[in-house]
Amino acid sequence: MSVLSDRDIIRELGRGILFHPLKPGSINACDLCLTASEYAYTIEQKQRLTIETEPKKDKPGEKQQFFYIPPRDTALVWTDESIWLNNYMCGLINSRVGLVSQGLGHLGTRVNPSWSGVLCIALHNVSNEPLRINVRDINEPIAYLMVQRLSSQSSKSGNIDIPARLDILSELPNTNEIYAFFNQRKNKWMSDDKVLLKKLLVESHEYIKLKSGFSDIFLRVLGSDEQTRWTAVAAIGTILSAFFAALPLFIVRK
Repeated sequence: MSVLSDRDIIRELGRGILFHPLKPGSINACDLCLTASEYAYTIEQKQRLTIETEPKKDKPGEKQQFFYIPPRDTALVWTDESIWLNNYMCGLINSRVGLVSQGLGHLGTRVNPSWSGVLCIALHNVSNEPLRINVRDINEPIAYLMVQRLSSQSSKSGNIDIPARLDILSELPNTNEIYAFFNQRKNKWMSDDKVLLKKLLVESHEYIKLKSGFSDIFLRVLGSDEQTRWTAVAAIGTILSAFFAALPLFIVRK
């Protein structure tokens, strides 16, 4: 098993990994940032948390949404991002140190191979003060998702759990609004529609920019002149062909 770097993640986007909405700064050195959506439910008070709004400090013309997790309470927070992993990968969700230092309980859970949908993350406020959580704030994510490549293919080809983990709400009151939101046809990419999820990803500006930048790096390695690039590609192909042709001879000698 190995952890994917930022380059690995970009390479796999649109193939082994689907992640939307992809924001500037979503991809770190070895993980993906998970931000809060405006849907959060308090276990103690048994209701959806109230969303508040204020002008952004650095951009007064824009609004920042946020909510508070009450003291000594647990909130179920759905991520703004939806993710799909193929059955060669799994994910590990890690806490953000900044939030833990304010009183958020340490969290650790996983994303199974072939998972598809937004993530429901339980955030525990173990302090005696309300804990503020910003909505869709890439500078203050609620957690980090580390993607790992499995040493062999998982036997699972679909979600093991209910998409978006709405099953957790089945015994709780005041949840109709959350169910209604995720069940809207236009929001199916948040649960089990991988086709729509991929379409939204590959057509997004950030995805196109990332993939273009990744291709530019590869082309710069090959050279600035087009003829030089084709010569380099041909040379690489020749070397690989010679290697695979000679490989049986080394195996026989051994």
